[in-house]
Amino acid sequence: MKNIEIVAATDLNLNRAIRMVGKKHAYTDAEKMYQNEDFDIAYIATPHHLHKSMIKQAFENGKHVHCEKPVAHSLEDAREIRDLDKKYGDLKLGFNYMHRYDHNCYRLVSGIQNNHLGEVYYANCNIFFSRNESYFEKGPWRAKKELAGGGTLITHGSHTIDIMIWALGEPISVMGKIDTVKFKNIEVEDVGFGIVEFENEVYAQINDSLFVTPPMSILKIRTELQIFGKKGRGYYKGVWPFSSIKWKGVKKYKIKKDTKGISHFGRSAKAFGDWILYDKPYFNTVEESSKVLRLISALYKSSETGKKEQIEKL
Repeated sequence: MKNIEIVAATDLNLNRAIRMVGKKHAYTDAEKMYQNEDFDIAYIATPHHLHKSMIKQAFENGKHVHCEKPVAHSLEDAREIRDLDKKYGDLKLGFNYMHRYDHNCYRLVSGIQNNHLGEVYYANCNIFFSRNESYFEKGPWRAKKELAGGGTLITHGSHTIDIMIWALGEPISVMGKIDTVKFKNIEVEDVGFGIVEFENEVYAQINDSLFVTPPMSILKIRTELQIFGKKGRGYYKGVWPFSSIKWKGVKKYKIKKDTKGISHFGRSAKAFGDWILYDKPYFNTVEESSKVLRLISALYKSSETGKKEQIEKL
């Protein structure tokens, strides 16, 4: 990443921070890092419930913030983060929904937004992960509703759901069902389903699980987004570095790549840097990234009530 340099790191496990930046610039206390180091951006990669407090801390220390997804573990925190973003208007805040910087995702969304399939009817969004018990043992917070905000939908599925929303527009309601069918000692879902209605009368189906055996991919991750329109259909299969896109019934959709770089993670980080350096718009603002949380929160509520739920505004 030519416009990004990592200069310091904080981790409760000091050795992990040292491996990132060396002993001189490694910390276990973030406030000490802010006091001692000169840098522009704080990159936050912590459990979901810590995002709000750490974004606030970074802003108070005059730092731009690039935060891992999701925006927060609850809509209440997301709203407070939005207010912080407005309060510190001279600082940039973005979230690493990095699949927006996968070139094939970008091609699919650009094609849909430019009417390549004609009128869009519906979409299928499939997320297949292969996890075992060690996933929760190594990160116990992932099993806690209070800390993670949810399970596979918010932790895994939200990347592909984000692309679906980017392509189809504003979601207005959802009928959902979640359950815990394999990992019985966790508080969050390991499987989730949803039927989403968008404001333009397009529908989408969500199918997300984290226990597919055997894995569908050597990376133990397989995501799919199929969009069906009047002229044909587009089919994205991921994830990077083996992502692909196919068009059926229409010609390939060609568009210039938005951001250069090897990986979608690197391109996302570079794009955030370009937002700061050159004011080039970044795809993943707090408003855009909160759309995923809004949808998933309504899906969770629908699973509890057994009814179709409206998707709340931020």
